[in-house]
Amino acid sequence: MMIDKYFKRPVFWDYFIGISISGIIIFLVKKTGFQIPKDETIISIVSDLSTVALTLSGFILTLLTVLISFKSTAKSKKDVNFESDTLYEIFYSTDLYFETVRHLKNAIISLTFTAVIGYTLKLTLDSKCYIVLFAFNLFSLIVIFLTLWRCLLILSKIIKIQKEHQDTD
Repeated sequence: MMIDKYFKRPVFWDYFIGISISGIIIFLVKKTGFQIPKDETIISIVSDLSTVALTLSGFILTLLTVLISFKSTAKSKKDVNFESDTLYEIFYSTDLYFETVRHLKNAIISLTFTAVIGYTLKLTLDSKCYIVLFAFNLFSLIVIFLTLWRCLLILSKIIKIQKEHQDTD
């Protein structure tokens, strides 16, 4: 299934899709002469996207912290009774917990890296290189969207598991 392949290396695919789409759009802009926004607008958007990426990484870090702190009170894998224990105890004792933590951790790293690159480009590039900033804006928008989509997909799966568990009780 396509989504399984995506989740094996999600950060790679996020960056690959972001770079590919950005490259195609920049190529089309140069070939067609399509006007891109003014320098000030592009620079402002770099700041906005970098701020959004850092803010989202903070929210995901909070969620990850909550998951990890709840894990400390959960039973170990060998002590879990799948018939009588709560869904949380079961979740924390399976590999699904570790996969969730890995994906959320990678999302934080990816968003933080994107934000740092954005601020670095803004600090180091002059206004003559605004096409690079425009390409970064496209790239970061795609990475932010895909990372947020992935986190929401993970949370939706956890909620689905909770609902299924509740319906069986």
